[in-house]
Amino acid sequence: MRFLQPVTGFGRAMGRTAAAMALDLGSGAARLGEVAIDAMNGQQRPPAVLRVQVIILSDENGIPLCSAAAVAPALETADRILQAGAGTRVRTVGIRTVSATPPRAALDPRANRGLMLDDLLGRTEFYRRHVGPIDAAVEPGMIAAPITVIVVRNIAGQTTGCSLGMSADWVITQSTLFDVDSEHTYDQTVLAHELGHALNLPHHRDRANLMFPESSPPGSMRGTSLTAWQRGVIQANRHLVPGRSGRTFDLG
Repeated sequence: MRFLQPVTGFGRAMGRTAAAMALDLGSGAARLGEVAIDAMNGQQRPPAVLRVQVIILSDENGIPLCSAAAVAPALETADRILQAGAGTRVRTVGIRTVSATPPRAALDPRANRGLMLDDLLGRTEFYRRHVGPIDAAVEPGMIAAPITVIVVRNIAGQTTGCSLGMSADWVITQSTLFDVDSEHTYDQTVLAHELGHALNLPHHRDRANLMFPESSPPGSMRGTSLTAWQRGVIQANRHLVPGRSGRTFDLG
């Protein structure tokens, strides 16, 4: 029956992608309607909110790969970037450590096509078992569900972060990204970059843009700007909680 697993995995991935596309289209249409009403009423809508939760894996000895405090600066950077470039606040709804020992494929995953294949083969199931939202009122995969950042030990190749785009509500980031003593991997832009992918943004050719594919600390870091069309894509995403005109701003 093992040969059926890729077929089953492909069907699941296509189903998740189709559902995500439908929700994004619905969210985008609703957002356009809200903007039109605001324009007619002369109102300005406050920032939308993106909920983000962080899961830190532990190694074979049960030692967490990093601390919550180490991840906090990258979350703050993502908040500043998305607020300035996309009118979106990042609300961290929780950071927790998973004490259970992950399988090797989850602790040291592959990236890009490798991660996609592993997802089809069920090798990312450990992630999916632990990405249930801290906010139990919001179901995974639904409107306003959080994006989960999973901190892993090592990602194969020269990659330090990876996202499966709209087919998954989680992204992976390498633990050394958050180690200030790791001069050549410490990079606060990667978490924001991977959130961008999870919000449907592709790579961009401008090094000054957040979605430029390469960032090599300490000497050649990508920028953090976003274009008007990137702002529109983010604002239409199903993960966002829209701001409410005429009401005091809160974080959703």
